[in-house]
Amino acid sequence: MDDQTMENKPLSPEEDVSETPDPAYKDRSLLYMGLVLGVVIAVMGYLTLFVEDPSKFFGKDDATKLKVEDKSSILNQSESMNDEQVRETLIKFIEAFYYDQRRGYFDPPSYFADITETFYNYHNLTHKRVKEIYWRRMTELENFKRIWIVSTLDFNRTDSRITATYWARESYFRRSRNENYSALIKYEMVIDDMGKIVSLREAEIKDVEVQKVLPDSISDSELPVEPIEGQQSAGTDKLYDFSLVDVAPEFVGGQRELTRYISSNLRYPAVAKQNNVQGKVYLSFIVEKDGQITDVKVKQGLGSGCDEEAVRLLRNSPKWRPGFVKEQPVRTYYVLPVTFQL
Repeated sequence: MDDQTMENKPLSPEEDVSETPDPAYKDRSLLYMGLVLGVVIAVMGYLTLFVEDPSKFFGKDDATKLKVEDKSSILNQSESMNDEQVRETLIKFIEAFYYDQRRGYFDPPSYFADITETFYNYHNLTHKRVKEIYWRRMTELENFKRIWIVSTLDFNRTDSRITATYWARESYFRRSRNENYSALIKYEMVIDDMGKIVSLREAEIKDVEVQKVLPDSISDSELPVEPIEGQQSAGTDKLYDFSLVDVAPEFVGGQRELTRYISSNLRYPAVAKQNNVQGKVYLSFIVEKDGQITDVKVKQGLGSGCDEEAVRLLRNSPKWRPGFVKEQPVRTYYVLPVTFQL
């Protein structure tokens, strides 16, 4: 009875706490410490084995900041250079100057002083004005090419400035005058002690060649051909302008077949593809009385192999229908644009 009473007697709160066993909590701090230590050892091992200078990972690296390279820095210590060093540095500077322009990049702050004393025929210009004048000139010149002749580079030092002169061969097509132009140009470039251009001008021009170019419509009267004479006999070999014949010569099948022939047989030159050369090559030629194509010449070219490919294409052309005067076939002068487009 007493034993049963003891078993069913409810415990007091104090007795319940004292006799109930505490939950067994595991201490995980050692586990966490071990994991952290393992990661640290793994990282340090990687840096030691595979990284040349581990300290770079813990210091500030200013080299990662993006900044625009100032090309003038290669010349801003020219006073401490000997003549050979100045020459080599000038070549690098001019090469970089023209390389950027070939890429379509012209940034005056990278090359020019804050105030440029002379830029072609303009004077005392800010960077903004230099840029405006440059692009205004370039928009007038199509198919512009410049090759500066390194062997002609000469220079002298005056106080803290370098005056360099060199020759360049330039060629372009001026649309406003409808002419091709090429010449040898002697440039004078003056560079200050900060390695900036303060003057760039054309000092001399020679070997100028100017060639008139026919537009797309060849009804222009400047063609070197003889006019039709009213009493002309049909048997002569006189050359007629396309615009002066009764019936114009044409590719067999017309313009649509001519376009198809060109697109099917044109081989785009690899060099032109690499340099992204596009545009038109204008060819002059004669359509003989039997339809043969002769005397193929480049009137306006693109270069990079496009001129040669256009000539090849036309020389391999099938016979054309000849031009006619008074129902008789005649030799006819013709101009054809061949388009190169990527």
